[in-house]
This record gives sequence, C-alpha cells and structure tokens, in this order.
Amino acid sequence: MALDRRVQRTRELLRESLMELILEKGYDAITVQEITDRANLGRATFYLHYNDKEDLLFSTLQDTVEELKQLVKSGRHEASLDAEWPNVLAFNHAAEHADFYRVLLSGEGSGKLLSQLRSYITGVIEEIISAALPAGGSSIPLDVASNYFSGALLMMIEWWLRSDMPYPPTEMARMFRQLTRFGLRSAFGDDVLPLSAADSTSPDAATT
Repeated sequence: MALDRRVQRTRELLRESLMELILEKGYDAITVQEITDRANLGRATFYLHYNDKEDLLFSTLQDTVEELKQLVKSGRHEASLDAEWPNVLAFNHAAEHADFYRVLLSGEGSGKLLSQLRSYITGVIEEIISAALPAGGSSIPLDVASNYFSGALLMMIEWWLRSDMPYPPTEMARMFRQLTRFGLRSAFGDDVLPLSAADSTSPDAATT
C-alpha cells in the first residue's frame, strides 16, 4: 500500500535531518530532540513513525539499498561486461543520495547495511562476469574478482563524494569502466572483453 503523501513527507524530513546531523556531529551524539528540531516536527510525530533514532537510521539505509536493488533489477537486461549502464546507475544513485552514501561509507551508519550493500553489488558483478566467461572459466576465482571490483567501486564512490563530486556521474562511470576494463581483460582474457576501436588507441592497449 502506498504511503499517504503527508506520511512520506514527514519521513523524508526526519531522514534528511538525521543524515545532516550525522555528518555534522556523528551518530552517537545525536538525540531524537535534535532530529525533530531540525525537521521542525514534534517528538510525538517522530514516535508515530519510528521507535528511536536507530530505527530511523536503519529504515533510511534499508530503503535506499532496496531502491538501488530495484533500479538494478529494472535494467538488468542491459548489463554486460562492456556496458556502461551499471556504472552510470551506481554513480547517479550515489549523487542522488549523497548524504546516505557519505554516512554509510564513513562508518557512521549500520555496518550490517554496508555489508549488505557490498554483498549485493558483488553478486551483481559476479553474475555479469560469469555470463561472459568461456566454458573453461579463468585462473582467477570468480569470487575474488567480483569482490575486488565491488570494493573498488565503493571506494571510488566514497572518494568522489568526500571530494564534493568534482566530476559528473557519467564521467566517473566512464573512467571507472576504463580502469576496470583492462583489469578484466588481464584476469579473464581478451575473448571475454575484446578491445574496442576506442581502446585500441589508448597507451595501455599498445602494450597488450
């Protein structure tokens, strides 16, 4: 059942206030009163929606992770090793929910949710790589490669947000794809990810 617009707006205000306060002073130092003051809402209103600040935090993180999962699911048919779509989606989502990612990746959020997010991204990457691998597989285990690339993606997003997003999401996606492309070719072979015309003009291509 869809939430009433007033309920949605109230929850958005509380979540935005929580994220702002965490980034300003850290999660442990925040009180429910400060959250409601920032949102210009009463404490009674807060407790109509959440049990405590931990409930608010977990709900905020969980809903945002679920949103990312739905976005990935809706465009999964486009996913491939050679597609920019997954990277563009990741950086666009991080830009739209910058405070959420700052909180989660800084360690101020729920470690359980961060682990869940990384596991999910790792699973998506593993699925994409696995679909492209030849029958003989590779000398590098799939779980090693997928964890490496998911970790690299999250660290890149964390740096990008901490640096106030100096490059647009599409440019970050392009650069991340270029960086990981040659790593994938090195790990799984040219047949898995053949060079494109653009790649063949790069300095790295000349050495392969």
